[in-house]
Amino acid sequence: MKTAASSSVRETLTADITHGIAQRSEITLLDDSIPLRWRSLYAWLVRETPWSAELPTASAPGIAFCLGHSCRVTRTIEARRQQETLRPRQFSVLPAHLHSQWTIAGSPEILHLYVHSAAFDAVANDLFDRAGGDVELLPRLCEHDPVIEHIASTVLILLREKDPQSRLQADHLAYLLAGRLVSRHSNLSTRAASAPLTIAAHQWRRMLDFVEAHLAEDLSLEALASCAGIHPSHVWRAFRANLGTSPHRYVVSQRLERARHLLEHTADPLAEVALRVGFSSQSHLAAAFKKDCGMTPVQYRREFFRA
Repeated sequence: MKTAASSSVRETLTADITHGIAQRSEITLLDDSIPLRWRSLYAWLVRETPWSAELPTASAPGIAFCLGHSCRVTRTIEARRQQETLRPRQFSVLPAHLHSQWTIAGSPEILHLYVHSAAFDAVANDLFDRAGGDVELLPRLCEHDPVIEHIASTVLILLREKDPQSRLQADHLAYLLAGRLVSRHSNLSTRAASAPLTIAAHQWRRMLDFVEAHLAEDLSLEALASCAGIHPSHVWRAFRANLGTSPHRYVVSQRLERARHLLEHTADPLAEVALRVGFSSQSHLAAAFKKDCGMTPVQYRREFFRA
């Protein structure tokens, strides 16, 4: 277990990213997304003991989602003092550009989530035709949102699985979280959203062809968006609208389909098959294959090998 006071953590979890919370001695770091090298989302899981401090501004807003153990929270922002009980499944917003005073009376387990500013920029432009700088998150305190709860639960699963191929799904979750915060928890929440997204057939085809041609690579929403000439936030909306699934799930399904073909028609070692279809290791291929097909790659090859 790592403590936030260690020098290695201080070098990575800077005050600019985490409002200085990660550097407090009362915070014990249980897990974070740094080893997974996520691009648009930064997540860290902590256990807190009682503390009180004024938090500085940060480069991006954060949310603190309570996973366990209720606690009493007192917060002051711009002379407005609030006191609430933070319960499991509730979240609070840590504003980016406002100083805030916090007192935590209890020992909650908290998942902190920070979204890259580029995701907020894309979502604000996509949904409201506004620049990202026009977005101000409302200082929510101890509230529940079922969509944010689902996102937090999924992030927690990804942290525990330690799958290095989770970056595309993390990108997707970052844009989902940014979209939810902008549309339901910001100064733009009461504004009418822009017309539903439509993309041209040739743009959609380009994305599918790009996935097919680059399955073995570390795909990202930005790469898919670039090949089609659209915003990254449009990518997951396009997949939902056209296929009813997320980009991550589509990519995994295509990787598994190619893996099945290789298992049926080649005698390549499983480790090589895994790398050729975009899984980071044989074990990650085996886990995904068993979940999808109900059998291991070895069992599948034994039954369906046709060479």
